Amino acid sequence: MVLTWRCARAQAATCNEAEYQAVICGLRLMLERYPQAHVRCLSDSRVVVDQLSGRFPVRAEGLRPLHSIAAQLATQLIRIEFIHIPRELNRLADALAWEALGGRQLIAGLGD
Repeated sequence: MVLTWRCARAQAATCNEAEYQAVICGLRLMLERYPQAHVRCLSDSRVVVDQLSGRFPVRAEGLRPLHSIAAQLATQLIRIEFIHIPRELNRLADALAWEALGGRQLIAGLGD
């Protein structure tokens, strides 16, 4: 069940940086609105899920500070589970990303 969502633009150089920023945004939202909740963080980014679950090390220098922030936020929650979902099952996230990138304006011919 989706309780809420937040739309924000990420200032990221890579897709993995953007994925981490999305997780950080989501974790902050959960801590603001549902600090006592048991959280399932669903992501189509295998890299982010495996790194935050402790299965893989963070090797990319640009991801280390983002991983540190996300991991610290995760420790503030009572319980969190990071779950990888296939991209084809993540249509809601794709739709929200399209909206955040100005998809509606592009279709209407109002974009750059």
